[in-house]
Amino acid sequence: MNYWQVILGNFGSITLNLIFFIWMSWILLGRIPNRGGRRMALCLIYVLILVLIQSSLGALCYLKGVWKWNYGIGRFLWQYFVLAGGALLLRWMYQVSFRNCCLAAVMAEILCSYGELLSQLYVYGKFYDLAVLNQRQEYLFWMFVIRPGCLLLCSLVIHKSGMGDLYRNWMEQKRMHKGIIAFIALCPLIYIALETAGQEPEGASLLLPLALLMMTHMILAYVVRDQEQKQYIAAQQASLAQQTIYIEKMEQIQSEVRRFRHDFKNMTAGMYLKAQEGDIEALQSFIQEMTEDFDRQAGEQVRLLNQLANVRMTEIKGLLLEKLARMQKEGICCDLEVLRPFEATRMRSTDLCRCLGILVDNAMDEVRGRKDARIHLMISSREGCTTFRVRNTLCGEVDFRRLGMEGYTTKGEGHGIGLGNYRRIVEKYDFVFPFTAIQEGDFVQEFQIQEV
Repeated sequence: MNYWQVILGNFGSITLNLIFFIWMSWILLGRIPNRGGRRMALCLIYVLILVLIQSSLGALCYLKGVWKWNYGIGRFLWQYFVLAGGALLLRWMYQVSFRNCCLAAVMAEILCSYGELLSQLYVYGKFYDLAVLNQRQEYLFWMFVIRPGCLLLCSLVIHKSGMGDLYRNWMEQKRMHKGIIAFIALCPLIYIALETAGQEPEGASLLLPLALLMMTHMILAYVVRDQEQKQYIAAQQASLAQQTIYIEKMEQIQSEVRRFRHDFKNMTAGMYLKAQEGDIEALQSFIQEMTEDFDRQAGEQVRLLNQLANVRMTEIKGLLLEKLARMQKEGICCDLEVLRPFEATRMRSTDLCRCLGILVDNAMDEVRGRKDARIHLMISSREGCTTFRVRNTLCGEVDFRRLGMEGYTTKGEGHGIGLGNYRRIVEKYDFVFPFTAIQEGDFVQEFQIQEV
């Protein structure tokens, strides 16, 4: 076979491999963000270029006998060359860190090898002479019918097994065990080394993918279960902290009510004298002042607790309680408005807490130490959309052209990082829409989450 015939034969096989590689990556990393038609077109062009490069170089390696190098060195180099191309493709599509793309590429290759395992059972022990018509037809039937069918079946099984959820939960951890990262990264090398060292490499090639897949699945399941236990303990600690804050708020309300009750007899005595004199206007004014005093002493705390009761998501409630307690200590006026019960959202809880925390911290920095400055927090949870809005009194000037850029700040040296992180987090989601404006002298930052 000449060079161009080999390229043509490789083109269909590599295209099929890349399709299932992207599918497995989708299982692991989730839905590909929609970043516009132009970017999707560029992704398709990149895929086509990647197929052409791998087809041509693969043909050259085949004709030069690279696959027959001692100790499987040729196959090892080729495997990691393919993985590097896949990692760059994932980097382009998902816009996540290159390390995560490399790990996802290796994991996707391990998952695809599970489908290869089943398809190899059909041709185990057979040798095809492609010059013979019947054998060429049987080989093509395996290549474009049996093999895709096995890959499709295994993809569905892996998707239903929850492997993607395990992997994404593992990737969300703040600290990932370096040993697990090394194991995943070296899986192709381990596979090639064991296959080369075995006395029956063909039999080993049928069993090793399954063994590596099961081992990887067990490791991720163990790590994720351990992380879930830690998260459960952290959630319990957060719940205790919330209960402590609730108790402190209730004690404050009870103390204010006792003070109001202590003065109530004196206030009613004065009101009784006004009533006897028939001074209705003075009586109305007295009642209004008494009501305002009660609102100042206890009413605001009661309204705040009523609004917090509508926040059903533990992580967000804990964040709001911590921020509100800090603002109360610093003497910052803050209003909280939760229009409807907020229970859940599509956005990851860690990213949601980071985004909301950044906006609230920036608002606090802006109004801290300013008289007559306020912060208004609003959560609106409607069918199909959840909105988080942070509104604060604007005490300076804002350059909207540079807002969100790394290093830009109006607060001095050591700031200017938060909004850059906020922008990067939001850009990961194609269903989250940020909004920034100045309205009636207030600086408004909000983001909407499309839930359906």
